[in-house]
This record gives sequence, C-alpha cells and structure tokens, in this order.
Amino acid sequence: MFDAMDPALDWIRNGLGKPGKNQRSLAGALGVDPSAISRLLAGTRQLRAAELPVVAAYLEAEIPADFSPATTSKPTPSMEAPAPTRTSGASTRDLPVMGTAVGGSAGESGGMFLMNGEIHDYVERPPSLRGVASAYAVYISDTSMVPRYFPGETLHVHPGRAVVRGEDTFVVVQLRPDAEGEPPRAVVKQFVRQTADALYLKQFNPATELVFPLDQVESLHLIIWAGRG
Repeated sequence: MFDAMDPALDWIRNGLGKPGKNQRSLAGALGVDPSAISRLLAGTRQLRAAELPVVAAYLEAEIPADFSPATTSKPTPSMEAPAPTRTSGASTRDLPVMGTAVGGSAGESGGMFLMNGEIHDYVERPPSLRGVASAYAVYISDTSMVPRYFPGETLHVHPGRAVVRGEDTFVVVQLRPDAEGEPPRAVVKQFVRQTADALYLKQFNPATELVFPLDQVESLHLIIWAGRG
C-alpha cells in the first residue's frame, strides 16, 4: 500500500498534469476501471509491477531511479522467476507469466487464482503481442473451463484490446480483494455481456453463469491466444 504522499504518486500526478493526459485515458491504457486510478492516487490501491511500464509509456515520462514501491519488488529468491532469455532468431522469452493458483477443485474455487504482481516465469512473446508492454500470460491449472482450456495450457493476454461480445471472447477478470492488503483475485471465463452495473461470465465445468457487480471488477483483459509451451 502506498502512502498518499509517496513520491511515486507525485510522479504519476505530475504526469497526469501534462496536456492531454488524464485519469480516464490512463485507466484505458491499463485496462482498468477509472475508479482504480482514483484509488491509486488516493494511496488505497497498489501499482502492480506489470503496470509500471504502461504508466511510464502513457505519461511519456522516465521511471525515477529511486522509484521502488513494494509491489515492484522482486520475489524472494525461492520464488524468483528466470530472467527473460533470447531464443533463436528474433523471438524473445520475455512475456511474464502472472498469477498464483488457488487450491481446490473447479467447483470449490471456480478457477480462482491470485494476481499478486509476482512474475513466475517468462514465455515466448507471440508476434501479436510484440511492443505491448502491458501484455502477460497465465497458466491454466484447473478444469473450470474444460473443454475450452485444459490444465497446463498457457493463455496470452492483451490488456489493451477491446472486449467485444462473441462466442470466441474469453477474458481474464481481476476482482477487487475482499480485504485491504490482500492481492486481487482473478478468473478465466467466457465473456457474455456487460451492463451498466454488472459483468456476466460463463463457466463451462460445471456449467454456470457468473455475475459480478462492476464495483467488484478491477479489470477485464482479453485472451488472444492459448496453447501449450
């Protein structure tokens, strides 16, 4: 958690003071609700590590050398992910894998996992995500979306792409934590529709429709590819 007077937040506020910069557009760049930016600037929301380069790119401002919020700190050595590596040709294994699985069967956890800002691995970045600083991947470890997604598959996520209703629209939804200081929860589901006050999702196994009030939704990110490896 940030202190409302933290210099890092001053850096963001100063950037938003530039002509053409505003909280709503920053929220769009991050793929989050505008209220998330308001809470960030109030010091009641954490800036996750994966969001930092997106904020810097939007503000067109270099990240201060002494900028080190707790959420951008590296995992402990036992949890530290391998550094990005260059593979043959122009491909780079630099797409961060985010998320920590929650124990329990699909019926118990609903495929819920935690988005705590830790990077667990790096995978090869597909051409469609090159240059997308906010892109990330998640590993499927449950059966809640079988037969669409199976345990062991890797999902590639584009936070900047619009989520449009369709049979082939699947998303990573981050939910606001139940208590202050806890990491956001997340689910992988099929997007059904969004109204003025609720988000409707579909789960395949067991088949059910999930409804989340929009005030519980932190972000809605489009899955653009899935596969193994």
